[in-house]
Amino acid sequence: MYVVVETWTPKQAFLAADEETRQALFAGIQDAMKQLAAVDVVTLGWGRTDEAVQNGTEYQWFAVWQAPSKALVDGFLDGVDRSGWYTYFEQTNIVGELRSADAVMAEHLTLRVVER
Repeated sequence: MYVVVETWTPKQAFLAADEETRQALFAGIQDAMKQLAAVDVVTLGWGRTDEAVQNGTEYQWFAVWQAPSKALVDGFLDGVDRSGWYTYFEQTNIVGELRSADAVMAEHLTLRVVER
């Protein structure tokens, strides 16, 4: 199972956009979410980031998605790009395969300094 965490902040283009433009953007996203759910790419939720959290992000909003394969994640991110989302939002994506905490900790224990 793969997870995508999107973090974003509105750009001036979104803040200046009229209501019709904003509505059209989010209507397209809602339609895409239905199509994504049909192939098991689902949103676990969206929210506003907590600005007071220690070591938090500067981005104001987030969404968390899950997908059964990397290929579906790639298709999802291509769709985000095609939607025009990046015209309106400054965004960072975090993508990775979910693994057990034990597996990730074991991998960390093998990390070594790389000499250059």
